[in-house]
Parts: sequence; C-alpha cells; structure tokens
Amino acid sequence: MSSSIALTHGAVQALLRGDEVSNPVLQCLSFKKVQGPNIERIKLALSDGVHSFGTVMLGTNLNHLVNDGILDANSIVRLTHYQSPKMVQNGKKVIICLSLDVVQSGNEVGERIGNPVNYAQASANDGRAVQNENLKPNQNRMPASAMQSPKPTGKMSFGGKGDAPTTPGGTQTRVMPIGSLTPYQNKWAIRARVTQKGAMREWKNARGEGKLFSFTVLDDSGDIKVTCFKEEADKFFSMVEVGKVFCIANATLKPANPQYNSTTHDYEMTLRRDTVITLSEDDDAKLVPKIQYNFKKISELGNHVNTLVDTIGILKSAEDLSSVMIRSQNREAKVRKINLVDESNAEIQVTLWGQEAEKFTSEESAVVVLKSAKVSDFGGCSMSTIGSTTVTINPDIPEAFSLKQWYETGGKSQATQVLTTGSGGGGNMAANWKTLADIKTENLGTKEKPDYITVKATVLYCKKENILYQACPNDQCNKKVVDLQNGSYRCEKCNSESPNFKYRVILNMHMADEFDSTWVTCFQDQAEILLNMTAQQLGDLKDTNEQEYEAALKSVDFKSYFFKLRVKSDKFNDEERTRVTIMNVSPMSNVDYIKKLTTDIDKLMNL
Repeated sequence: MSSSIALTHGAVQALLRGDEVSNPVLQCLSFKKVQGPNIERIKLALSDGVHSFGTVMLGTNLNHLVNDGILDANSIVRLTHYQSPKMVQNGKKVIICLSLDVVQSGNEVGERIGNPVNYAQASANDGRAVQNENLKPNQNRMPASAMQSPKPTGKMSFGGKGDAPTTPGGTQTRVMPIGSLTPYQNKWAIRARVTQKGAMREWKNARGEGKLFSFTVLDDSGDIKVTCFKEEADKFFSMVEVGKVFCIANATLKPANPQYNSTTHDYEMTLRRDTVITLSEDDDAKLVPKIQYNFKKISELGNHVNTLVDTIGILKSAEDLSSVMIRSQNREAKVRKINLVDESNAEIQVTLWGQEAEKFTSEESAVVVLKSAKVSDFGGCSMSTIGSTTVTINPDIPEAFSLKQWYETGGKSQATQVLTTGSGGGGNMAANWKTLADIKTENLGTKEKPDYITVKATVLYCKKENILYQACPNDQCNKKVVDLQNGSYRCEKCNSESPNFKYRVILNMHMADEFDSTWVTCFQDQAEILLNMTAQQLGDLKDTNEQEYEAALKSVDFKSYFFKLRVKSDKFNDEERTRVTIMNVSPMSNVDYIKKLTTDIDKLMNL
C-alpha cells in the first residue's frame, strides 16, 4: 500500500542549507538507537522523495514514539519544531527534532516513496561535474576581483538576535542547542535559562582544597548541569541568577554522573578560566523556555533510589529546625524534616539541609516542589536536599493547582502509605517505638528539643466541647474570626470582613495502650483522617443535628491506630506540664505490628 500524502519535495535541501521550512512532511526511511553514557538517543533517516539524509537526532522527549512502535520505518511525519542544522566533528550537519506528528504509520504506507538519493552524495557528484566543466579550455572565467570574498562585517547571527559572544582572542562562536552538545565540538556557545542554582560549597581531598557551586540551564532542546570550581566559582556565583537567561561560551564537557545529575543530558559542563558568560537581551530571553519539571509520584520514588528526581507534594507536617554535627567535616549543620503526601496516597519524609532548612517557614497544606532532590533507602525510602536542590513553595504551575484541589476535596482525609521508617504511623521496624508509659519513665520532652515517638494506642474518649472554632475563610489564614452579629465575620489578622467562615477542628482525646494512658491534642488534618470527615462537615452536624455530631465523635472510640507523637514539656502558670500532639495517624496493620513484636521478642531472647 502506498501513501496518498504528498511529501514536501525539496525540503531536505532547504533544511540542510538552513532555510526555514514550515512543517515539512517527510518519510522516515529508518532509525538507529545510539546509547549514550546515561540516556538513549535515536537517529532518524528522512526523505522528501528526492533526497534523503540520516543525521536527524530525535529529542529524548520523543523517544517513546519509536519505543512504543508509533514511529517506524516508512512512516510519514510532519516536523513541527526543529533546530537549524549544526556542524559536528566529522563535518556532517545534524538537525535536532524537538516535536513531530506521525501522519501515517509505516504499516499503512508499506513502501519507500520515490527513489531518494543521499543528499550529501548527490551534492558531491554535482560539485565534481561543475569542476570538470570549469576545466574546459574555452571556459569563460570570472575576473579575480569578482572571486574575492566580501570583507567581514564583524557581526554574525547569534541565535536570531544580538551579537555572538567571542573568545578572549576575538573569535566568534556559534550558538548550539544544548541537546546537540558533545565533547568533540569546539567554538560553541549556548543560550539558556538558569533553572536551579546550588549553594557555594567547600571541598578538601588529597589533591587539594577549594570551593565550588553548580547550576542547571535549559533551552528548548534539553538541560545540562554546569559546575564552577575555585576562581570561576567566585567569579560567577553572584552573576548567575535563577530564572535569567545567559549566553555561555568556552567550557569543557565530560560524561555526566547520574548519581549527582538529574538532567537528561549525556554530559555535564565545567567552566574554565576563558569561559565567557553574558546576560541575554530581553527579546532573546523570551525565546528560551522556563523551568521544566519531570515529576515522579511519591509512591514511585522507591524505584529511583540513589538518583535525583523532581517531586511535588502537600506539606503534611514539619519538625522544628535543629542542628547536627557532621563528624567527617567537623562542622555543625542545620536540618529540618518535613513530610509530603500526594494523590498517590503515599507519604515520604524529606530532610532539608542548610539554608533550605533555615528559610523553610511554610504552613501545613502548602504545595512544596522539590527539584533535583536525592532519593535514598534510608529508613525504607526517604528524600533529602543537596547543594543543587531547589525548594519552591506554592509555585504557579498547573500541577500545584491540581494537587491542591485534590487535597482540599477529600485527599486530606485519606490514609496514606508511609514510605519512610519513623516518619509517621505505620509498622516500620526501625521507627522510634515507645509505650505511653515511656513518656514518664524516660522523661521524654523535657530537653530543649521535642521528642518524636511512634506508639500503638487505642482511643478511649474524645471531648465534644470546644473542639470547633470559626476561622477566616482565606486559604492562607486560619485565625479565629469575630462574629459581628450582623451577618459578617471579622478577621483581625487579614483586617477584613466576610459574610462567611470556615470551621477548624482541634480534638482533645484520651488514649491508652497496655501500659499507661494520656491526653493528646489532634489538629485539623489528622483529626479529619480520624473522623473520616472534614471540619466543615463536622461543624454543619453540630449546627443541625446534635445526635449525629456526637455519634461522629464517638466513632473513633475503642479503635486502635499507629500514632506518631510529638512530646514536649512547657510551663503554664509556673507549672510544668507535658504536651502530647498527634503528628501523624495511620490505620493499624496487625501484620506489621506482629513483625514489630517478633523483633522485640528476638531482642529480649538475645539479652
């Protein structure tokens, strides 16, 4: 079967000359998979029915078309976005295809259209024919003056606008797409947007000592990691800013280390003494795409241990800022642990280090985006920030709005699968298991920092008085409002009045295990999980049906759960008292708890 779709004749010649061709229709003659150090690339051979060429590199975002069998030999494709041809080491011109449509599959076409010949070979033959013609004795020759090249103007095209950056010797460079960079090219430059920037770090080993920082840049062909050492780190650290577009010329490429590199590029860039970085003009900057994320669901992070990933989640809880001593470096570091959940109903603990830990002040239920955070198997599965990690709170992206909507429309009341040992309820064996009696016998919570423990306990009673309050309807404010008795409610924090309010809940419960009992406080998110309803629904019951309201509170009586508790002593009216707060609640798993008890018995038997 042949295709009734007409190919764009002459497109191959025009593309390789650098002419702009709008959405050319070509046939894929074949493809070849090329395995790079970290990622597979696919090279296509395309034809316009007259000429063919085999140096079209498919953007890695399109690899799935070949792997899924959508794009195969004899397919008809329409190139909708591509980079102008670039010369590589062997003198061949390479075109980077960033977007295409498969118009007709190879099975439907069934055969090669026309008798295309390789464009490079055809051009060489034409050149030899012209040369032989010029050698004829009676050939009229062009005057020598007409054969002279025009004088250089000192300017050349640089990515569409502006002057090209130059090397210290004055040689101009060509702007290359990041996706086409290899160590075998020279005199190249890139124009790209900084998507993340790490903190300045110091290093020391047998070869010496110094400082370094890394940042990631992006254009419409891909992204790449850039690292600066020593003098270059001091020189460029204050210049490089996240979100701005720069031209970078003269740098060294080396194979990327996937353990510390979350980009899709086979290589990473190291700046040199002769590196030139210039801020791009506003018009040029608009052409460069903004930050891109490759989000992984929290439930999938166990499959990405020892790699850097992007993830997005709702802040479920955050511990206080603390300090730890890093013995290997003999220094103190700031650390904060937070828990994130997403619509996969999974929860993970994230450890924030350094500046990210210190400046993190977001309230619960905020959307947190982590770019290039490291996944490890510590405590089962957990995450931590490194120098190049970027933490963004409530970003203006569609994924954040969708996640927030899921959480507000029922996600917050759903039980989660806790991936990190000791970060929540759950029956993980390495959790900081305690009994309620241990709170008193071990004087938990009496030190400067609070203690976090995991217990298996049963709810005995839930108070029904003073557990609801009317709060400001603003999503970013949970302060109590004042009823003005005229149909309006005033929030002093927001300095505004509103005709409505939202209910907030704080439960006071008495719980017990086999050894002791205690009163605990349970705030909004965990209370809604326990009651299996929202605070607003509970408030509506209180206003309309007192019996159902009391039944809802009694529904948790004599039920057992895994609780993560925060224990801290404070003074009230000069009296020392211990406050116990529920940080996380999850359904009790008998299988997991039996495993925990078996482990305890084994430890006792080995004493």
